[in-house]
Amino acid sequence: MAKTVSWSVCLALLAFVPGAAGAQASDVPLSPKEQKQLEELDAVMAQPSLVAHHSDLYFRGLGAEAYQAGSKRRALSMFIAASRYADKPSQAMVAAMYWNGEGTAVDRPRAYAWMDLAADRGYRDLVIQRELYWSRLTPAERDAALAVGKEIFDEYGDERGRRRLRAEFHHELMRGTGSHTGAVGNGTTTTSLGLLGAGHAGAQGYLLDGNATPLSSYYSSAVWSADEYLRLKDLQWELQGHVKVGDPEPVSESPDTQPPH
Repeated sequence: MAKTVSWSVCLALLAFVPGAAGAQASDVPLSPKEQKQLEELDAVMAQPSLVAHHSDLYFRGLGAEAYQAGSKRRALSMFIAASRYADKPSQAMVAAMYWNGEGTAVDRPRAYAWMDLAADRGYRDLVIQRELYWSRLTPAERDAALAVGKEIFDEYGDERGRRRLRAEFHHELMRGTGSHTGAVGNGTTTTSLGLLGAGHAGAQGYLLDGNATPLSSYYSSAVWSADEYLRLKDLQWELQGHVKVGDPEPVSESPDTQPPH
C-alpha cells in the first residue's frame, strides 16, 4: 500500500538540515475560512492518490525516505525534482546538501543560490540560513553564487513552479468526477486498499472507510488551485513552527559528482 505524505514532512526534513535543532511553535491567527481550508487540505492530502498528483509533495516524500535510508544521492535527486514545483523545504534541503557535501561534492556557491531561492517567499528560518551562508562565502564564492543563482532561478523559480503545478492540477481535474459546469455532487471519494487510484462510494472492493472524503473537499480550490495551494503551504509552514538554525558544519570535499540539472 502506498505511503501517505503529510504536511509535517517539511519540519521533519529541516530537522535533517545540518545545524538545525528543534522547532518552536508559532501562533498564527486564522480566519474561519482559512481554518476550514487547512483542515480540508490536511484530510485530502493524507490520501496517496492525491499526493501522487502533487509532485512537490510526492518527490519531497521520496527524498525524505531516501535521506533517512542513507541514499543521499537519490535524496538529492528527489529534492531537486520537488524543487521544480516551488517547494521551499525541498529547495532548502538541496542547499544544505550542497553546503555539506551530502550526495554530491561540496559546492558552497551553489548551496547559497539554492538557499536564496528557498528563502524568496520570506520563510524566516530560511532567510536566516541564507544570510548565514552568505556570511561564510569568500568574495570569489559570492561572485560564483550570483552567477549560478540566475541559472537556478530561471529553472526552479516560483513562476515556473507555479505553471507546472497549474498544468498538473488541470490535467488531473479534467479526469475527475463532476459536471462540466463545475458541480461536483454530494458523494464521497475513498482510497482503495492496495491501489493508488481513488474509488468512489458505492464501488465494489475493499475500501478504507476512514479515508472517505466529501467530493466538495476533494475538489476544493485549496487542493487544486495552484495559487491557493501555495498560499496555504506558506500558512502551514507558519503554523507548524520555526526551526532554530545554527552554524553550518565544516565538512571535507566529497568525490561524488553533482547530479544533472
